[in-house]
Amino acid sequence: MVMEWLFPPQCVCCQNFTSNGTKICEFCLIDFPFFALSQNNLLMRPDIARLVNLPHCNGLMACSWYQGALKVWLSEYKFHGKVHHKSVLQQLISHQIQQFCQTSHFVPDLCLIMPLAYRRYFWRGYNQVTQTWMTALKNIAPISSSLKRLRTTKPQSKLNRKQRRTNIKGAFYVAQSLQGKKVVIVDDVITTGSTMDEAAQACIQAGAAEVWAFVTALTPLFSK
Repeated sequence: MVMEWLFPPQCVCCQNFTSNGTKICEFCLIDFPFFALSQNNLLMRPDIARLVNLPHCNGLMACSWYQGALKVWLSEYKFHGKVHHKSVLQQLISHQIQQFCQTSHFVPDLCLIMPLAYRRYFWRGYNQVTQTWMTALKNIAPISSSLKRLRTTKPQSKLNRKQRRTNIKGAFYVAQSLQGKKVVIVDDVITTGSTMDEAAQACIQAGAAEVWAFVTALTPLFSK
């Protein structure tokens, strides 16, 4: 409390002081370029449906495009250990989850976190998806770690669309029955959808009745 009095928190966007220790002030949060969730399911947007290939997913929810400030915050936290970005990402995700819950009729039974390859987890020391999404997910459904990787794959960012599908083929399994359950798979970024769809297929093979993808950001066409 003393530190906050001496050094009041400032908005990472406009630098004005914020309340309740938040990283983005209420005005910048309103102006942030979130995806509008009036349609609830972003796969119903023609521009997004053309960008991502998710035939095993029933729905998609994301915060925004992977560009601008969001790209900086996420990439610096994910690849360079800039942990001070975690709080702002958590605030954005919690805001969008709240909007989704108010507008959507989809209520999941279980949330699955996209597993990080062991080698990447070893060097990074954390799974950025778990770190940024855990707080928001606790409010909507139980969280399970049963989505597993069968093998190590090459980084998808270095591959084209066809190579991504081949690289990730058969890379996941689910270590529990999902019979009849509505599940969410959570990741940070979708570029082509290959990784997410392969994980969704593993969930369906485990008996899931419905699978939705929840992600922090979608990569726009000009960035692919």
